[in-house]
Amino acid sequence: MKRLTLLIACFFLFSAASLNDARKANEAYKNGDFELAAQLFRQAIDQAPDDARLYFNLGNSLTELGETEEAMQAFEQYRSLTEEVERQAMADYNQGKILSDLEEYDQAIERFRDALRKNPGDADARYNYELAIKKKQEKEQQEQQQQDNSDSDGDQNEEENEQNQDQQQNPNEQPPQDQPQNPESQPQPQNMTPEEAENILNALEQLERELLENRKKEATTRNPDNDKDW
Repeated sequence: MKRLTLLIACFFLFSAASLNDARKANEAYKNGDFELAAQLFRQAIDQAPDDARLYFNLGNSLTELGETEEAMQAFEQYRSLTEEVERQAMADYNQGKILSDLEEYDQAIERFRDALRKNPGDADARYNYELAIKKKQEKEQQEQQQQDNSDSDGDQNEEENEQNQDQQQNPNEQPPQDQPQNPESQPQPQNMTPEEAENILNALEQLERELLENRKKEATTRNPDNDKDW
């Protein structure tokens, strides 16, 4: 917050309102006692409510205390009381800095843009304007990456759940018999002659061979000979 400190020093060189409280507040700010500084600035404002510079300095102190909402209001008050465009730009800049620190980059960019409109030569405003745009883009990319990862994890979990459901079976149910059973294990009908039994066995063996040949043909169709990686 180096720029805020410089502004406080400059402002008090020209401040005539409530000079005693103003000097004490300035000294407290320099010593890092921002709470006392804010208190003294408020006392000075009570004695000189139309002095815009006191609101600016109060906003600086509140910013250092982390009381950003009240600081924003103090800078708004300052801007409404001063007619000098370049000094209004300083309030825009400080508000932009607060918003940028809060990662509210859209609003911060707008504030820095306002500051540059009023004071195009402000190098600090230009730097922080470009920085806020960069940080906004990085934040959006990070959020998009997190969303993509979340979607990917959700799809994976859904696929795993479906696979687990497919694998679960009722313990009372028998698994489907896709493959033909071994003919030798099948019970032979009673009163069957040896010739009839042999004919049935030969027919089943022939059926098995046909099934194997059909599967080989299907595999050949799916995987042609040109399977080299060129």
